[in-house]
Amino acid sequence: MPSSHPKSSAQPSNQQPKQKQKAVGNKSLVATHVSTRDALFVNEVQDRAFVTKKYSDVISTIEPKHVKDPMSLPNNVSLNLTGQPMSYRITKIRVKDDDSHSQKQKFKTIFRTEASILAQSPIVGTGDDRSELESRKVATLALICELQQRSMLYPAKSGNKGKDMTALSDGTSVDYEQARNFMDYYCHRFHFAAPEITYTNSGNTWETVMTVQSRKIGMGIATSKKTSLQRCYLDVVHYLEQCDPQLWKDFKEKASTGYTQIQRVNMHLTHDLQARIRDLIVDLRSSELYKNRPALASGTISDSITAMGTRYRVPNRSILSEKSQELRERQKQYNEDPSLERMRATRASLPVHSRSEQILSAIEANDVTVLMAATGSGKTTQVPQLLLDSFIEKGRGAQCNILCTQPRRLAALSVAHRVSNERGEQLGRSVGYVVRFEAKPPEPHGSINFCTIGVFLKMLQNALSQGQGQMDSITHVVVDEVHERDVDTDLLLVVLKRLLDDRKARNKPLKIILMSATIDPTLFRNYFPDDNNLPAPVIEVPGRTFPVQRHFLEDFLQNVSNGPSNWLFNEDNVVKYVIRELGIQALPPYVPLQKFDPVRINAESESEVEIPYPLIAATIAHVLSNSDSGHVLTFLAGWDDISAVQKILLNPPGPLSINFNDPKYSIHLLHSSVPLAEQQVIFDPPKEGVRRIILATNIAETSVTIPDVVYVVDSARLKEQRFDPEKHISSLVSAWVGSSNLNQRAGRAGRHRPGEYYGVLSQKHAESLQPYQTVEMSRVDLSNVVMHIKALNFPGMSVEEVLKATIEPPQTDRVAAAMKTLQMVGAIDEHKNLTSLGRVLLQIPVDVQVGRLVLMGSFFRCLDQALTLAALLTNRDPFISPMHMKEVAAAAKNKWCPPGIKSDPLTALRAYNAWEEMQSTRQYQSANRFTVDNFLSKPTLVLIQKLKTHLLQSLYSVGVIDISAGGGLGDGSRYEIPPELNQNGDSMMLLASLIAISCQPKFAVRASDRIWRTQTEKVSSCSVHYKKVYLLCVGDYDTSLER
Repeated sequence: MPSSHPKSSAQPSNQQPKQKQKAVGNKSLVATHVSTRDALFVNEVQDRAFVTKKYSDVISTIEPKHVKDPMSLPNNVSLNLTGQPMSYRITKIRVKDDDSHSQKQKFKTIFRTEASILAQSPIVGTGDDRSELESRKVATLALICELQQRSMLYPAKSGNKGKDMTALSDGTSVDYEQARNFMDYYCHRFHFAAPEITYTNSGNTWETVMTVQSRKIGMGIATSKKTSLQRCYLDVVHYLEQCDPQLWKDFKEKASTGYTQIQRVNMHLTHDLQARIRDLIVDLRSSELYKNRPALASGTISDSITAMGTRYRVPNRSILSEKSQELRERQKQYNEDPSLERMRATRASLPVHSRSEQILSAIEANDVTVLMAATGSGKTTQVPQLLLDSFIEKGRGAQCNILCTQPRRLAALSVAHRVSNERGEQLGRSVGYVVRFEAKPPEPHGSINFCTIGVFLKMLQNALSQGQGQMDSITHVVVDEVHERDVDTDLLLVVLKRLLDDRKARNKPLKIILMSATIDPTLFRNYFPDDNNLPAPVIEVPGRTFPVQRHFLEDFLQNVSNGPSNWLFNEDNVVKYVIRELGIQALPPYVPLQKFDPVRINAESESEVEIPYPLIAATIAHVLSNSDSGHVLTFLAGWDDISAVQKILLNPPGPLSINFNDPKYSIHLLHSSVPLAEQQVIFDPPKEGVRRIILATNIAETSVTIPDVVYVVDSARLKEQRFDPEKHISSLVSAWVGSSNLNQRAGRAGRHRPGEYYGVLSQKHAESLQPYQTVEMSRVDLSNVVMHIKALNFPGMSVEEVLKATIEPPQTDRVAAAMKTLQMVGAIDEHKNLTSLGRVLLQIPVDVQVGRLVLMGSFFRCLDQALTLAALLTNRDPFISPMHMKEVAAAAKNKWCPPGIKSDPLTALRAYNAWEEMQSTRQYQSANRFTVDNFLSKPTLVLIQKLKTHLLQSLYSVGVIDISAGGGLGDGSRYEIPPELNQNGDSMMLLASLIAISCQPKFAVRASDRIWRTQTEKVSSCSVHYKKVYLLCVGDYDTSLER
């Protein structure tokens, strides 16, 4: 559709002198702004020759007298349409003086006029000339051409109603009936729903707007509703043919072969039924669920049509100029501020600054740059600042907008805080962040924004649904820790590759920087070749770390187990672990060897190896007792391991060389389930004389630098999700890290001074580790990845093609299993297109199975319990089981199990409800005592509560709440659960059914007392995990269900 806004590249300044306005009767309204001093420079002059060429296909359909003297006709059209005269706005612009014979480039000042009809969507023509009068004539000519394109210039003759025409680029004149047939063909070809038509009446004017897939693509204005509809159809055809001339040719070819659309079926309905259906349609269209439906269809469409969404509007040049000057002033103040001298010196001493010219030159010369910067080089905090500062120094700071991805929330938050402090600013000025549950974005124009990869993919999804231009303000994308290769990172690389091609095609440069300390550059370089098919360049930056002395189990085991900690070898799991790592000869002589079979122990699978928590706790104590300063960072696999080690430190089964209940020692937990405020405490200085023990997962492995960590104790383990596509079963296992991870962890000890690394494994084992972990794309369920791809809607590519384009494509059977799962839950149809259910599930930030549970909970009116179940199923079990109190903990948990149903989620649901009742009534002491007595993790309960609120907000924004309760629930501003949707919350069997829905297709049937069989298995090989039973109905049941 021709733009309804001025297409001039010279936009007026916000600071304008007082304008003169004059209007007499029905004569045009003229606003003049003729200041020469503020005239803006433009490259393109829109003079009479320009307008004649631009509208060449339209001018031939306009009466010659109106082309020669266009001034009066559009004013009459404006009066008929709006009841107001048209208006002129006159400014001065500067252009190159091509007539000058001087060798030095000269400029001249000319008039620019914008002629406007102020309808609901203004219609504007622009004209330039040395003469003010001639510029008005040119602008008016452009305006009547715009009107003619919309079939609004000449009113329909009384004897020829409905015969408005529009001219296409091939000279064809199209009438309303042809336009309707073309739109039927267009929607059928691209699998779109019928166009949505909306009417607006303003006095004696009707405006009709056509929307396809939530995108406004046409408009018609007339004094009658019918004529405005006809003009709207003509406008759409003209616009689509401009976007893709081949579309019209294909339609004509189809029509010439006798192609006809499926005929509409007429149905006779009673007046009552018609009224009810009409009311229902009106109610649904006014609901938030309809307004917020995904904008993209599941079919693929051409790139030209995909770009038809909301256009990105380039900011006003004067605004960018003012902001660039402001950033320059800020930079000057920063450089002259004596209180920031130490910070400036610290930044300048980082190795990245010594290579700054090389880095900036490489980024400027290449679309993609790979930066291998060792630990301690300052890459995470300095590279984005170097980019922004280089633009500021050139006076173009407002044109630089950098988006930096981090693999985890804590990293994004801590780095954003660090960078804003380094710049002497409050967070939210030139530096900000956007993560799940929390956001503090920077000011626009000249910014650094840190976010997680999942959030960035969501930004891209929203941008694509609103038009690709929405991301045009981003000039640089920095992907930090790209070596981690989770699913989101691999998908992001595909998206960036496509985005890069799109920006190149539209001549809007985008720079991508891939950073890591342990990257294998070959894979990434070859994935992003340049225009000459050469690999992307690599810049290497050395680190600035202090030496780290490495100790392995054989180096410190004897020292740890001697003295007060000799009770360690009374623990069977410690003895088995030592035998496995060092052999039976490493055990002290007092260990009863007859209890242990070395052959059997060494034959155990990796998943059967227990982490020796007492040995890790004793190692931490050993490190502290043999040093007098510095904190200890301990890497563990998961929350259970962190809790177990913390329990032993505070309440050991035998004496340790350190009393961790002494105020001189402070234990901190770093895990995604711990509230953010508690995690960020580790970045603040402790009280004098206090030494910290930080128990962390791999969340602390990269990006995060914890002050004064000198010692690292490493279990060399992490939690890894693995999926069996044949059994449709996912499992979270404890696995050995790769040698690159081990190096990263050791590097954490040498960031501030010489440090020491204690690996709780043998040196031989450490040397035999794989270099990298198995990439996530090759080991997890791909259902959510497929939904991500559907949401991003890659033009012209199927899901299989997108996954094949990843840097290391997954196996085809894993993709097929994901598609089958999504089809089973109803998210995609047999043609692999998103269903209506799938489009709604895209808006709910959980797995599709759990999202369906939430929807069913709303529809079956047990929403509060369904939201809690969804939050429970997407988090760890809130019940904890300390090593030496497992039976007591199990008894405390079992008392919450509902009668007749063995189910971990329902057991946790009942316990959570009891805790939340106390919490919501401000009985905080009782709630805390309740968590202790019932072996519940308060951080996990708090995270479940937060996720539950987040899910409810998403249901409100999508519109599910209003539809489920029949409307009339208000605006939901407080995000409360309506009582109408909780009527069935006490039905345990209904909730059990919802859990079954969320598990589909991960079902198994009983084959024996402890052996179960999945749907795809011929033999019984699936056992029930002793710690995780989602749903096990007890009592009589129909055995035919097992078939």
